[in-house]
Amino acid sequence: MSNLDKVRIGILGTGFGKTHAKIFSSFPDVEVIGIAGRDEQKTMEAARSLGIPGYTDTDALLNRADIDTVDICLPTKLHSQYAIAALNQGKDVFCETPIAYTMADIARMKRTAKDNGKKILAALFGRFVSVYKHVHDTLHAGKLGKPKVVFANRRTPPIWGNGWNENFILDLMLHDVDYLYWLMGKPVSVTGHALGNSKKGWGQVFIALDYEDAGGLIEGSGIMPLSFPFSTSLRVVCEAGAIDLNWHWGGQFPVSEVKMYPQKGNPEILAIPDYDPYQAECRYFVDCLKGRADSSLLSIESAAESISIALAAKLSLEQNGKRIFL
Repeated sequence: MSNLDKVRIGILGTGFGKTHAKIFSSFPDVEVIGIAGRDEQKTMEAARSLGIPGYTDTDALLNRADIDTVDICLPTKLHSQYAIAALNQGKDVFCETPIAYTMADIARMKRTAKDNGKKILAALFGRFVSVYKHVHDTLHAGKLGKPKVVFANRRTPPIWGNGWNENFILDLMLHDVDYLYWLMGKPVSVTGHALGNSKKGWGQVFIALDYEDAGGLIEGSGIMPLSFPFSTSLRVVCEAGAIDLNWHWGGQFPVSEVKMYPQKGNPEILAIPDYDPYQAECRYFVDCLKGRADSSLLSIESAAESISIALAAKLSLEQNGKRIFL
């Protein structure tokens, strides 16, 4: 694909798929060919609002010869099925996170992409959130020395459908797992501790990540009171200082701030330019297809490493907090 070619994309899914479709439609070098979904009314409403064809037969969209690329925003359990179908149709794939629930599915997706000479890239959203990217870039520039302790959390009331199941870690916590992997690399071992909920699965999880000379802790909570806003935070303690990030998404007391605490001198609140992370990740994907960006940032290999860490944490929970070596 040359730098002048227009990317022609089909969207699978009408949840995040509709968001992605709006973004891709705003790019002058992208044409959204159609959107497919399982719910006819929802799909046709999305198609009308975007001015594109809508499909309830996903294969009918995949079979269109005028599509170069497929964006998969379906439920995770369907990702591998449709990614493999699209790759076998000779189309590149952009897949929402988690890309799959099992390493076996990921291996099949990778093998199919290789056999067909096509790209499959993952929507690793956490790497494009402005404040998280700023922290990553600051630390990798060596401004505070080597990270020693990292703490991340993601907390929400029980407002997501029928509640969390056995995929709690992959569905809620994977962005934080991926961020720590992006920031610190692969840990030596993983240990999980959790509180169960009224259904199968967990409602509150802690994941401890052990490195050779550093440590990480990730908290995921789906049991916050209904008055509590969806919130994330990140604290990184380094050799020469620390960074503390707190976000409350909405609610009565919204918060969005990043503070830097140097070893010497005064702390400061960092002014970090904001932008739409969904637009940024979609733009980066298109630039990868055009050879303008390093696709390793979104590679299925990188996504697979994060999922392997998350699955190790899940295994630890299933084995009553046993330490799992990677």
